[in-house]
Amino acid sequence: MSALLSFSAAAAEFKAHGRLWLGPGFDSNARREFVSSNVATQPDAFLFGLGQLEGMLTFADRFRVVGGYDVGARKFILLPTEDTIVQSAQLEGTVAFARYFAFGVSGRVRDRRGAARDYTDLQGGAVLDFFPDPKVEVRAAINAHRFLFYNRFAYSFWGPDGWVSARYRFDRRHSVSVMGGFNPRTYNSDARVRPGPEGSEVPPARVRQDSVFMASASYSFRGPFHFSFSYGYYDQTSNSFGETIRRHRLSATGGFMLPWKLTVLASITWQPSIFPDGVYLAPDLTVVEDDETVSSATLKIMRPITSWLDVDVRYAGYLGIFPDNAFTYWRHVFSVGLSASF
Repeated sequence: MSALLSFSAAAAEFKAHGRLWLGPGFDSNARREFVSSNVATQPDAFLFGLGQLEGMLTFADRFRVVGGYDVGARKFILLPTEDTIVQSAQLEGTVAFARYFAFGVSGRVRDRRGAARDYTDLQGGAVLDFFPDPKVEVRAAINAHRFLFYNRFAYSFWGPDGWVSARYRFDRRHSVSVMGGFNPRTYNSDARVRPGPEGSEVPPARVRQDSVFMASASYSFRGPFHFSFSYGYYDQTSNSFGETIRRHRLSATGGFMLPWKLTVLASITWQPSIFPDGVYLAPDLTVVEDDETVSSATLKIMRPITSWLDVDVRYAGYLGIFPDNAFTYWRHVFSVGLSASF
């Protein structure tokens, strides 16, 4: 698949690979709008480009440095205001000690520009790995987290971010994973006050503070075909009226080979959301992140043209329903592209 670049010197080894996608596509909801019933969304065609670079340096059998960079861009034909570019980078360095452990530092940054959803997401901190057995991997991390939402700065926040993950491999084909995380957030705004009876006294202003908890469990099979199933729970409890949200996520993914050298990857995700206040007052925030937080189904079909060039066809459908707000989110995205590996 991807060609690897490697060299060895003084017990050091470096490996790197990259990938580039280019092609046209169609988006049935280019503005990513939540709309009322019988209200049409604005479709548009687009050109896209995606690039990935990943590298790993190991030396002295104890030290490891891993880094990556991703960039993606869309240029819409009729709606240039929706043009978007997203960049992300991550860097991590660890050192093994006491046979079963590795300690290190890591940093991540993600920056999105365009379509009135400009933000920068910064995380950095420490990681601790534990390998008590070849079948077991455990990682704990604690980070400082800063999110800057430039178009609506009141939704910017900061706070610590900690999580623990573990994976157990039964054999070469079967494995299970679990993860749990907690992120208390302090926002750059006051909390929205719950509406009271007419004429009631308005309580004093309070800074908005949220507590975010997430947990997930998954099973994976890798054999003649690939399959995974996962369940996740997300809880964002806020002292700001209308901002509390709880979400369940069920997801299944599969991959298999077909005749004519075709590879098929498919996924389906169901994500019902619960709003304890009975209303969600910022529906646009559910599409700030490029990985959608609504239910979805995706299909990707790939076929190699040469040893380094593939053609792929992709479809993604998204559905979000907000009955208390009388909003619905529909979106269909089609694309055809060439993918080059190096």
